[in-house]
Amino acid sequence: MRKKLSCLMSVLLMVISVLACASVVPAMTLAAEMTVSGTVTDSTTQDVLYLNTSGGTMQIKLDSNTDTSGAKFLLPGNTLTCSIYTGNDEYWHASKITGSSSSGKVTVDSSNKATVKGTIAKGTSEELLYLVVQNGTMQIKLDSDTDISGCKYLIIGRTVNVVCARGSDAYMHALTITDASNYSGTVSTSSGTVSTTGVTGTIDKGTTTSLLRLSTSAGTMEFVLDLASDISQCRALVPGQSATVSFYRGDDAWNHVSKIVNNSSSVSDVANLDQGSKATVSGTIANNTNESMVYLDTNGGTMQIRIDSSTGFTKCPVLLVGKNAKIVCMRGSDEYFHAVSVEADY
Repeated sequence: MRKKLSCLMSVLLMVISVLACASVVPAMTLAAEMTVSGTVTDSTTQDVLYLNTSGGTMQIKLDSNTDTSGAKFLLPGNTLTCSIYTGNDEYWHASKITGSSSSGKVTVDSSNKATVKGTIAKGTSEELLYLVVQNGTMQIKLDSDTDISGCKYLIIGRTVNVVCARGSDAYMHALTITDASNYSGTVSTSSGTVSTTGVTGTIDKGTTTSLLRLSTSAGTMEFVLDLASDISQCRALVPGQSATVSFYRGDDAWNHVSKIVNNSSSVSDVANLDQGSKATVSGTIANNTNESMVYLDTNGGTMQIRIDSSTGFTKCPVLLVGKNAKIVCMRGSDEYFHAVSVEADY
C-alpha cells in the first residue's frame, strides 16, 4: 500500500513539474521578444528608430540583423509595427519592422532614363520622394515595383542614387534607389547633361502655381513651374519681389524653373513652439506676405504668421496673394505664431 501511494505521489509530482515548466517557458519566450506599434518621429536616424507609441517614445536600435523588407520607409509620421528584443547592451533592438508599402504603378518611359544623386528631404512619403539635388529639389514618384534593394531603408537626410524616368502622369518615377556612398556625383540623362542659367528680375502679375512671370531688364520672361522646380527659397510669389531664377530649356520648348531664390526676404528664424497653443486658421493670403511672414485675412482680422525653415508646404507649394489657405500654427518663443504647415484651401 505504501509503495502504491509512493508511486502515485511520484507521478503526481512529475505532472505538477511538467505543468509548471509549460507555464514558465512560454512566459520566458514572450519576454525575450515583443511587438510594439507606433509612428516614426523626426529624431530617427539610420542607427536608431524613435517610435512614438501609446506608452511614450521608444528608442529602438537598428542593426545588420534587422529585417526591414516589410518597411523600407522610416519616415516621420509613418505607422510601423516592430518585433523587438533586449540586446546585450540593454537597448531595445528591432528584429523585424513592417509598415506601409508604396503606391500603384503607371506607364513609365524607361527608354529615357536619368540618374541623379541627392539627399532625401522632409515631405518624402511612401508615394513621393523629395530629393535635394545640385540644381534644386526633385519630386520623384515611388511605385510598387521601384527597386530599393540597394538601400536598406529610406530616412530623411540619407544620400541616395536614383535612376528615374518620366511617367504617363508627367511625374518622374523612381526605377531604382541605392545608397550613394560610392557614387561619383555626376548627373546625366540619356539626352545629355542638364545645364542651367540664371536671371534676376521682379515677380510680375499673372504668376500662378504653374507659371512664373519675371520682369527683367530685357522684358518679361515666362517660366514653367513644375514638380522638379526647387521653390524652397521662394515660397511667396508676390508681385514686386526680386528673385533670381535658374532655368533650363525643356523638351516642350518652354523655359522651366530649376530653382528660384527670393532676393527680397528670407525665412524667419526657427523658434521653440508651445505645443499647447496649436491652432488651425483659414483665410486669404494678403498683399504684405513675404518669405518670412504670411499675412492672412481671416473673419476675425489679419493675422501675421511667421514662416521658418521647418514650415511644411507639401500641400501648398507656393503662397499667392488672393488665394485661400489653411494654416496650422503654434506660438513661438519669439511671441509670434509660426506656421507648422500650410495647405491650399480651395
